[in-house]
Amino acid sequence: MHAVSAGRGVGGAARRVYDARMSDGRHPWFIDRAATTWRTRLDDALADAAQSGRRAFVLMARATSGGSRALVEKTIAKEEIAEYLNRHFVAVAADADAPDPTLAALLPSLPKRDPTPLCVYLAPDGRVLLSTAGGRPAAVFLNDLIEAHSKK
Repeated sequence: MHAVSAGRGVGGAARRVYDARMSDGRHPWFIDRAATTWRTRLDDALADAAQSGRRAFVLMARATSGGSRALVEKTIAKEEIAEYLNRHFVAVAADADAPDPTLAALLPSLPKRDPTPLCVYLAPDGRVLLSTAGGRPAAVFLNDLIEAHSKK
């Protein structure tokens, strides 16, 4: 796994924490109680998704985004949601200010939205199945996962 920039306005100490946390698959900024294994490179996640028969879930976030924090720490950390996410998706934590090159190439095809948080659901071949922006209550987020998983 590769660590990426911790985002605008985040100091060196935060960057060191980010780099250290990515080595064990935890989310770089938020605590999800080890509910999900997070990757930071979309191309690696898509390869894993293709091999495992899952889809990719990309969370573009900022360390300072309250909506992003709530999505990871409150919604994704819920047992039912974490179980569904892990069973059907490979999760990617992406820095909204410095996405990896594979993800950056997808951004122009998405509707213009404030990406904090921006959730992008991808087929293993990289096709966008669904994208949503802003905070999501647990029931809505679970419905988003189910909808994205059901698309061909």
